[in-house]
Amino acid sequence: MKKVLFRKRINLEKRLKTFSIYSRTEDEECKTLVRKGFAYAVDWAKEQEPSSRPPLIFIRKSFDTQKGIETFSFHVKGYFFVNFNRELMRVRFNHALDIEIKWKVKDFSPKKSVSLT
Repeated sequence: MKKVLFRKRINLEKRLKTFSIYSRTEDEECKTLVRKGFAYAVDWAKEQEPSSRPPLIFIRKSFDTQKGIETFSFHVKGYFFVNFNRELMRVRFNHALDIEIKWKVKDFSPKKSVSLT
């Protein structure tokens, strides 16, 4: 069974646009929740010649063996510049991917071989 929710929000006064996708899947082995988020904010560039820098990337992974929950998080934050009506605009972005898996099987140790050679 799979459920998907798509959400889009736009705020013209604050110049914000966000998109979110939520997906929930369940099978015999696990329950999976996937959240994807994309946020953009536009404002006027303060510099005439903007400096570019690479985006910031955050990656986290954890595993709770007692509860059987595995989580993964991937976030990217940064900005880029765009020309609009001969004006320089800065677009800040924040992209996120969060995955949570709840395992139904509590035995996580690998199976041992019968004969050791």
